[in-house]
This record gives sequence, structure tokens and C-alpha cells, in this order.
Amino acid sequence: MSNLADSIESTVREALGVIRPGAASLGGDEDLAQAADLDSAEVMDLIMEIEDRLDLSIPVETTAQARTINELCAGILQLKSGLS
Repeated sequence: MSNLADSIESTVREALGVIRPGAASLGGDEDLAQAADLDSAEVMDLIMEIEDRLDLSIPVETTAQARTINELCAGILQLKSGLS
């Protein structure tokens, strides 16, 4: 995994830990909302926390397509790579 991908995953997990302590250790392929027991407001809080930490805006489409930590990280990586 690249340094950028590692950094993104770390940031996502840290943000998840803020929203739902203990959930940061979820497996990368577990359903994020279900395994972390996030409601829709908490999912939006998570996205805002990630956006603040990474200083970027995550499109709704990226969020809607991401069901797992790995998918969310991949979507963010594509965004960050496109910005470079």
C-alpha cells in the first residue's frame, strides 16, 4: 500500500473512532454502517470529520458507493490522486 493510501486509511479509522469509539478496528471489508452501527446522521458526521482532517470535499456519489472502510478509502484515494 502506498504512503497516501496508508495515510487515508489511518485518517478514516481515526475519524471513525471519534464518531464511534471502538469501531476503528473494524475489518476493512465489513459493512461500515452495519458493523459500526452508524445511523445516517453519524455517517454524515464521519464524512465531515474525514473532510476536515483531509481538507477535501467528498462527493455524495463517493459516499453512496462506499459500503466498507476499504471502499471509502479507495474512493478518497481516487479523489486525492485526481487533485495532485
